[in-house]
Amino acid sequence: MGHLSFSQRKSKEEPKEIEDTKTLGYGVTTNTNSGLLGGVVVRSSTPIKINNKYKAVHRYLAIEAVNIKHPKEKSIIGAYGTRFVYGKTNYFFSVRPEYGREWYFFPKTGENSIGLSGILAFGPSLGLEKPYYIKYASKNSDTPQAVAYNPDIHTDINNIAGSAGILQGLFTGIKVNPGAHVKAAANLDMSTFGDNVTGFEMGTTIEFFARKPEILASKFTSNPQVFVSAYLTLYFGNKKLLKKKK
Repeated sequence: MGHLSFSQRKSKEEPKEIEDTKTLGYGVTTNTNSGLLGGVVVRSSTPIKINNKYKAVHRYLAIEAVNIKHPKEKSIIGAYGTRFVYGKTNYFFSVRPEYGREWYFFPKTGENSIGLSGILAFGPSLGLEKPYYIKYASKNSDTPQAVAYNPDIHTDINNIAGSAGILQGLFTGIKVNPGAHVKAAANLDMSTFGDNVTGFEMGTTIEFFARKPEILASKFTSNPQVFVSAYLTLYFGNKKLLKKKK
């Protein structure tokens, strides 16, 4: 009877349930090749199932759109008191789909804890060169007109009234420059309110393109083909609770 009683108790034991979450976040990013606002990002992290069990390794997916500046870019004040970048012929943007892995070293276990993970991801890069427009007056008495900057034509800096803005000629003259990138990062999960997610992703990105993008006019300086940057992303979002059996 004692043996039968032990078997019955053992058969009623339930596997312990362990919680895990997948997250979806949206954020802004800055990097050493951009200004304060470097771009935007959407990222997700989903636990991977191995042998029908969720593991501390997640599938990392993201897409970023960032602005890349030339290291020698310098904003100056024109004759009309507005700023522009002398010698800049194109804005350069990179759209980066990413696939990789996120390893959770210290999972977040409560509202007052902080989670720490590492990320390694890679993917293609879609480089977009958009002409840089200035306000230019061919004579000092003329009203400045928005034109795409050409260093061979717009030679007199005193006739440049300033930048015409990034929206000028928004879809005109865009050139595509394909490439690829890889990034390594650390992630801090700071979320403290229910299903909300707040976190910081910080790391480095190495990116190269099929040809050198012309950001500054080639008559003034050379343009890099490979870009290395450190970045910081602040993101917000939500998480969905999963359960796994140990």
